[in-house]
This record gives sequence, C-alpha cells and structure tokens, in this order.
Amino acid sequence: MRLTLVPVLVAGIIGFIRYRHLPLNLRYLAGLVWFVLPIEILGLVLLILHRNNLFLMPIYMVGETALLGLVYRHTLQSRFFNRLMPWVVGGFALYAVADTLWAENLTRFRPGQQVLQAVLVLGFVGLYFRKLLNELQVPHPTREPMFWVSTGLFIYFLGYLQIALFSNYLLHYSRQLNHNIWAVHSLLYVVLHGCFSYALWLRPQK
Repeated sequence: MRLTLVPVLVAGIIGFIRYRHLPLNLRYLAGLVWFVLPIEILGLVLLILHRNNLFLMPIYMVGETALLGLVYRHTLQSRFFNRLMPWVVGGFALYAVADTLWAENLTRFRPGQQVLQAVLVLGFVGLYFRKLLNELQVPHPTREPMFWVSTGLFIYFLGYLQIALFSNYLLHYSRQLNHNIWAVHSLLYVVLHGCFSYALWLRPQK
C-alpha cells in the first residue's frame, strides 16, 4: 500500500464513525475524503499496472474544489461567498474540461489546472483566517476543527503551488530532482489528511 493512501483511509474511517455527530461543514469534509479515497485506490492500481493515471486529475480536482467550496460555504456563512462560490467552482470546472479536451495528450501533467485550483483553495483558506481574526470569537483556535482543516490546506496547497509551477521544468532539468520534489508532495499530502483526520475527530467548541 502506498503511504499516501493510509491517512486518507484513516480520515475516511474517522469520518464514518463520527458522521452523525459532525456539523454540516465537516460532513462535507468527510464526503470529500470518501470522494478522494476510491480515486486514490484506482490511481494506485493503475500505477501498479504501469498505466498512466494522470487522466484522473481533472475529475479529482473539480470534485475536491466543489466539496471544499461547500465546506467553506457552511463555515463562513457569508452571502457574498454563497453567491460567488457556484460561479468560481463552475468556472474552474469549465476550464478544467476545456484544458483537458484541448490537450494533445490526456496523460500529460497539466500544471495550469493545478495552479488555478491552488489559488482558489488558498483564497477559501484566506477568507476563513480573515474571519477568524476579525471576529475573535474562538478563544482556543487549536480546539476548532476548521482551524486544522485550513492549516492543512494552507500548508499543502502553498507547497503544491510551487511544485505545479516548476514540475515540468524540473523534469527536463533533472529526473531525480523531479522525483525528490514529488516525494515532498507525498509528505505534504500525508500532513493534509492528518489534519483532516484530527479535525474530524475533534469536537467543535460551542
């Protein structure tokens, strides 16, 4: 089993156990983990069979962005974000579909999609931290599940943004360096789903 699958599986199990006790925003987070898990398993199977699995990326990214949008919609409770979110997710989905269909090779890494997704998710996270700082209604942020969700997303997507921007260049420069960079990505992915697991396990402050 590939290491990155383990924290996704753990988060999925915790989400299943705690689902009935979760607020709506964290139920969408559990749904995100359950959406990611079969794609991760299929990607791993294709990797073992020495088949290219990059065609799964647009499906993964659009679904992930949409579900994260729902997580933050029910967290921020902002009319502006509620109106904006469907347009943002819909626009990103259209771009991902168009970029994929116009690609000469569907199994080639498409950094434009990754960069745009990273910017969008970092925007969601930025709005959350802005609300947290402005309202100051959470006396102990580390006991708040969405703090850990947002921290994990910030760490992961900030690192992933750099990887997406320079991955194709690094591949031409040094194949070994490119492998090392993607090993760092795997570590970031483990951290992300570790934060998800902890957030799903925590009881939100009242």
